[in-house]
Amino acid sequence: MDFSRYLSRLAPLYTQGGEPLQLRGGAPEQELRAAERELGFALDPQLRRAWQQADGGRRWQAVFARPGFYTGYEFLPLSEALRQRRAMAERAPRYGGYVQPHERDARIRPGWYQEGWLPFASFGGASLLLILDHAPAVQGRRGQVIAFTHDPDTIDHVSEDFAGLLQASLQQIEADPEEFIME
Repeated sequence: MDFSRYLSRLAPLYTQGGEPLQLRGGAPEQELRAAERELGFALDPQLRRAWQQADGGRRWQAVFARPGFYTGYEFLPLSEALRQRRAMAERAPRYGGYVQPHERDARIRPGWYQEGWLPFASFGGASLLLILDHAPAVQGRRGQVIAFTHDPDTIDHVSEDFAGLLQASLQQIEADPEEFIME
């Protein structure tokens, strides 16, 4: 599923809930290129297209849902995604030797933070993050979606790619729109 189709199915749910889905205008190409220079790698094409269409959403408005969880995630503007990544990188030295409480999925590299991780959605002031993994473990896939959960800090596999997250997210929201869409 692509982001345009995803939004075309999500927006009516918001309208039915009495509050329109509010997204910012797309990120300019020069900002996307500047982000790629800062990151040192090309953005995942699916996520890049999403930011071209909408540079994030309104604060506290769920645009994504993590499959199997009743938490809606806001879509971060590109600048905020980069800020969250920088914050993780700054905190990472404090987590040297970090091991999460349960065995990590073999598709995700070990450690509390990896340079190839880019948050794109959050809940609760970044206590929950959806992250596009540009540097997976050997068993993983570049572009897979992983989730960071704070306290206890865990990093879990969510989807093989952004399109898969969109499909699963839409199914989750459509199954229980009252849980995700504020009235």
